[in-house]
Amino acid sequence: MRKYLVFFIAGVSILMYAIDATVISVAFPNFTKELHASVLLSAWTISIYFIAVTMTMPLAGNLSDSFGRKKVFLFSLLVFTGSSLACGFASSIYALIAFRFFQGIGGACFLPTASGIASDFFPESRETAIGLLSSIFGVGFVVGPNLGGWIVSQYSWRYVFYINVPIGAALICLTMMLLKKSKNITRPRVDFIGIGLMSSSLLLLLLGLNLVGERPSAVSMILAGILVFISFFLGICFLKQEKRAHAPIIDTKLLESRAFVAANVSNLIVGMTSMGLFSFIPLYAISVHKFSTLMSGMILTPRSLAMTVTSAATSFLLRRLGYRWPMVIGFITMGLGIILLTPGLLLTSAGGALGGVIGTFSIIMFLNGISAGMVFPSANNACIELMPEKVGTIVGLRNMFRNIGGALAISLITFVLHLSPDAFTGFMIVFISFGIMPLVAVPLLFLMPAGARSPRSRIPRQL
Repeated sequence: MRKYLVFFIAGVSILMYAIDATVISVAFPNFTKELHASVLLSAWTISIYFIAVTMTMPLAGNLSDSFGRKKVFLFSLLVFTGSSLACGFASSIYALIAFRFFQGIGGACFLPTASGIASDFFPESRETAIGLLSSIFGVGFVVGPNLGGWIVSQYSWRYVFYINVPIGAALICLTMMLLKKSKNITRPRVDFIGIGLMSSSLLLLLLGLNLVGERPSAVSMILAGILVFISFFLGICFLKQEKRAHAPIIDTKLLESRAFVAANVSNLIVGMTSMGLFSFIPLYAISVHKFSTLMSGMILTPRSLAMTVTSAATSFLLRRLGYRWPMVIGFITMGLGIILLTPGLLLTSAGGALGGVIGTFSIIMFLNGISAGMVFPSANNACIELMPEKVGTIVGLRNMFRNIGGALAISLITFVLHLSPDAFTGFMIVFISFGIMPLVAVPLLFLMPAGARSPRSRIPRQL
């Protein structure tokens, strides 16, 4: 019974993280007005959270494996809960941005640590446990905007942050009672130089990409290029540091593995197509198809529902089907589903009427949800299969690449829309280009672990 309660704690923490990542968009107009901020400045409440998550996740995974799940999980709960309270009390947009950064740090620790906890408590059914945790994101993506809309309309935007406080406090108490300290954990040396280089490299990379997306001008392009160049230089320094570090953040042997490289190129593409691209769906629905604001948000619901159900179902079938074929089918379906969103194809298949467009749009979004539901749990477990004794580290790196993919997609899409003569043309280019990506990436999937159809002793070699 205890292990199921611990799994419940891990699941609720991920649900909080998923809701918080989406609920901010609903509260955005209200806090922008109340705090007398510009839209451009308020957008940093979203960007800074995204940057903090991307920077922290791989470090959180490494620390979870090194220092124990309980310590890192409690730290993440304390930081997330405390910063949520501070966000609610923020008296200026600058304070809100700062507190959102710390909220991102706390939230970033949830997924790698929760995945490690699930792996520790359910070693014989790890694929199912981690897959079910992945499916919780879909629930959060459905609940977040709807719950946020109700809270903002009934109370205040501040309560979308306050609601985390009692939940976080309850999780802290339950974690202290139910989660035991990890055994056989020896306090390793901390690679502070590596942490500094990695964090700085990711921060500059994401700032550069964010700058291109916000202000696509000649000056911003030059400045972004400089930031990205410095980021790559620091990244090279980081890799050299890891080769000689006594306690490296990333085992450099992983970088020599074709399976690891293929897995994270795939994660980058998943981040671009499933995270970055779909954040523009409401804008596409409004600007091209003339949806109302309410309908533009609701059109995401079929995808989230399909993703939740399919992800849960796939999780239970992974030990029978393996990882590879759900990913292959998911990538092909994802590519075709994105191409079907192309304005000309969507309008033609719907007959041009708004009602027909809404129905066809919903079906295509449902199809995209099925593809994401097949890919996420399969890809998650395929990555972990490379180094199962380092679950936290692998999960952190996996999500780092997905987040970078999301940031890259947002910048590229914004740039294309800025240069296009109209929204119709811009989105046509975007959907065709992004639809081709997962189709081209399918051969990479055959370099990744095939799956767990046999006992764990017969799984491909560990690095």
